[in-house]
Amino acid sequence: MALRRRAFGIFLIIDSLLLSLAGITGLGGSFLLHKYRDYSIFFSSFYIILPALLAVVGGSILLISGSIGCLVSNKKPSCLHGLFVYFLIIVFCVVVTTVALAYTHKRKLDVDLAPLKDVFQNYSGISQDPDTKAVNALQCELRCCGVYNYTDWLETPWFNHSKKYEVPLSCCNKNFHDCNGTLDSPLLLYNEGCQNKLEEKLLLVFDIIMVTSLVVFFVLVMSWITVAQLMRHQPPLEYRILDKE
Repeated sequence: MALRRRAFGIFLIIDSLLLSLAGITGLGGSFLLHKYRDYSIFFSSFYIILPALLAVVGGSILLISGSIGCLVSNKKPSCLHGLFVYFLIIVFCVVVTTVALAYTHKRKLDVDLAPLKDVFQNYSGISQDPDTKAVNALQCELRCCGVYNYTDWLETPWFNHSKKYEVPLSCCNKNFHDCNGTLDSPLLLYNEGCQNKLEEKLLLVFDIIMVTSLVVFFVLVMSWITVAQLMRHQPPLEYRILDKE
């Protein structure tokens, strides 16, 4: 009995460490939260970051759960075991919701990124303009040009009003230092559009969130089974007869 209990205690420690590791991974959802602050102008609603927000919340709870799991692994059944199970139930609810939201937004990225075309159309070339700053930052970071390619700039009011046969300098490929944005040398520009690049980045984030959530779900099930076995195989109570005075 003692050997079996010790084995389940070791399993619980392993599960708890995996939960803590998954919690650290879940905190990676803060990446999307950080990017939303920079690129919120390109998204149609705030709801696109809910999967990342829940991933951060779930990651925080997982870190707490992992710590509690390590703490109770070698202890007799107590309220801490119940608290551990309670946290696991909360994480389970968060994980299911996160997967559902990530899958939903993954299927409708074209709707979530609908404002992107309008932002490019509103480009003014003024450095303090929010649309201009967002477009330049997006093109520099993702190494892209235009919505679908650099020719999209030919249809923007900024291009027509400037009367210059060139695109913003943020379209210039960083590998070519002599690029000045002129369309006479299109090979010096990024040839991919920003919408596809941004969609790929968001899809990768959502895929990571979903895969991590599935791994967490598996570890949660294993933790539940382990805790149940620990609480089931309680050490026998020792009774002794009190001597009568």
